[in-house]
Amino acid sequence: MSPLKSTFLEADSSITEKNLRFIRDEAEEEFNSIFQPVVEQAQSISSGKSKIVKPSPGFCLKAFVKDSQEKFFINICQTDGIPAPEDITEEQLLNILNDGAPGSFKIPMSITQPRQITDNSAKQCQVCDIAVNCKFFKRIETPGLMRDFMITIVFEGLSSKYNITLDDTNFRVLKNKKCIDKLIMHHIENRDVKSVYESYRNPTEDDLRKIEELSNPRSSHSQKPTKRLIEEIDAGTMKTMKDEKNKLSGKDEYVPDPTKVAISQASCKRPDCRLFKEPAIGKARVLMGEFYLPKCTSSKEITLDIGEDRILLEARKKGYLLDVFVDYPINSSKVSANFNLETRMLNVVMPVLAK
Repeated sequence: MSPLKSTFLEADSSITEKNLRFIRDEAEEEFNSIFQPVVEQAQSISSGKSKIVKPSPGFCLKAFVKDSQEKFFINICQTDGIPAPEDITEEQLLNILNDGAPGSFKIPMSITQPRQITDNSAKQCQVCDIAVNCKFFKRIETPGLMRDFMITIVFEGLSSKYNITLDDTNFRVLKNKKCIDKLIMHHIENRDVKSVYESYRNPTEDDLRKIEELSNPRSSHSQKPTKRLIEEIDAGTMKTMKDEKNKLSGKDEYVPDPTKVAISQASCKRPDCRLFKEPAIGKARVLMGEFYLPKCTSSKEITLDIGEDRILLEARKKGYLLDVFVDYPINSSKVSANFNLETRMLNVVMPVLAK
């Protein structure tokens, strides 16, 4: 029988762990050597050769690593950033399996590197995210042959890509649990997406058009440049407290005490940070902030306060203070933050209010 087949698109372990990887040694040359891959990836995104996607929750599998019986969670999530496999019926899939050629049916998916988490009983376990197309997800959302085939593909993929062998006789879909841990970003290469469309035996006109677009990411019938998915915001868009037009809220003007500000700034420094908006051109939907805090060893040392248009980050015992305003109305109730202990990076996702 031919091996089971899946198309694994590239997925980052996380924005903070791979897209923006810093080291604890603050030596300039080492910092630059680590940062270079990030620059290359940013160039890939800006040139239209790749993109970053954030999947939505779907359902969660609870499995166990063979031999060790360590718990292993698999988040099956969904995104439009990954193409769907060819649309076949379960009867057609059954015929493919009976013919002994399951490899002729490919399921495009993006798989993240497994990461360590702590479960509800305070025990260490692993989790990874598997992203598939939203339309295809509806096919596997309910039990059936297509879901069983998909799960088999996932187990085979984890074994071949990360050398993790799961017990395929002992797993279950968790009820009322769409995901374990926070879903992370996926970096998708256009060449991988293109190969999926090219594998279709009966491509539609829309499929052929997408192949053409992926072959020439910068070309357009209107001669307009391809928009970048994510772009670094200019320093000019981040205003300081000295700007009289800045407000702490929509009603009250914030006027800091000059003496307190002077004392704070004398003992604290502004951490290295970057702020992005998505999409790069047009109306922003999300702001993403990345703050490098190499002296911090725990999230408990960090105080983060996000207002309507203000970002206040403090780690005074470690000597960090950042107080800036942005030109976007932030939905502070939807803000999420993650501090990576290994990279010492605080990653903040800030949805923008619709005007």
